[in-house]
Amino acid sequence: MIKLYRFLQLTAQLLAYAYSALIVGYLILRLIFGDSLWPVGFVGDFLPWILLPIFLLPIIAFFLLKKRWFAIVSSVACLWLIGWLHVTYFSPQPANISDSQLSVKIFSANFGWHTKSPQALVDLIQSEKPDLICLQEINEDDTEAVFSKLAALYPHHRGRGYHVMLSRYPIRSFQGLHLAGLNEPQERAIIEMNGQDVVIYNISTTPPWINLHKILPFLRIPTYDYPHRPAQIKDLVRRLQKETLPVIAAGDFNLTEQSQDYHNLRAVMQDAFRTAGLGFGFTWPQGWEVNLLTKKLNWKLTFPLVRLDYVWYSQHWGAKSAKVLPGIGSDHMPVEAELRMLP
Repeated sequence: MIKLYRFLQLTAQLLAYAYSALIVGYLILRLIFGDSLWPVGFVGDFLPWILLPIFLLPIIAFFLLKKRWFAIVSSVACLWLIGWLHVTYFSPQPANISDSQLSVKIFSANFGWHTKSPQALVDLIQSEKPDLICLQEINEDDTEAVFSKLAALYPHHRGRGYHVMLSRYPIRSFQGLHLAGLNEPQERAIIEMNGQDVVIYNISTTPPWINLHKILPFLRIPTYDYPHRPAQIKDLVRRLQKETLPVIAAGDFNLTEQSQDYHNLRAVMQDAFRTAGLGFGFTWPQGWEVNLLTKKLNWKLTFPLVRLDYVWYSQHWGAKSAKVLPGIGSDHMPVEAELRMLP
């Protein structure tokens, strides 16, 4: 029994110290390099989950390690984590704006090529009744089905596959984009809302991926690659800085709140969910099949782990509410936000 206890103690000590070293190392590297190092970018994308074991450290320190200094340090870390989680994720500050101001409800969803039927999407839209809809990764057949079923509610629509917009309001102009000159398409539209022109961006950036990189002639290691997204976000930020009209940008940005790209965007726009939403707001993966990453695994992830889908708005707006909506068969959860024009 003593030998078993000693084994558990040594194992707990090894795991606790190794985990603590990982967190400290991440924070130091992040401070120095940002997310330009792929291990830092990967850990940052899953940071809320990676930090949660901190709550176990004081218990391990008190009951197994018997290390007073480690118990004190880990307890302080727990208090810091509670404060960070509360301020960042559980303290929404929706705008207190009069109902008389111009209001718009925006719905955004990455429909996903593998989604078998658009009916769930149509049902959700009819239930939520947004004013403006931005869809990404929807094929032409499903686009036509959505347009036909929602024509009465949304007489104005543009796009014929991959990205489409539906609107209660007239769409005055519609322009296809390729941020940073890359293949991933995006759109910019001007919509007239009660006499006020509003710029809408429907966005999907190139997603990060895990690829094998050769470091020796006989050795390849998996690395977390996101070479194209920073260039796309920088291009988008430059475009947003030139806009003079009220702006809304919605879509699948393929980035998380811990990325440098997120902070570059937040320098010029506001994140509706972080302002007026409650919780982590995770949107991906929902029913994502892991064999897309490796053919050897047939697992399906049915619980969202990260937030990739956003509604952003310019200084002309205030966010009244924001939420993640029920799944529609895609690997992304839809998102929705209500914005009101500031007086």
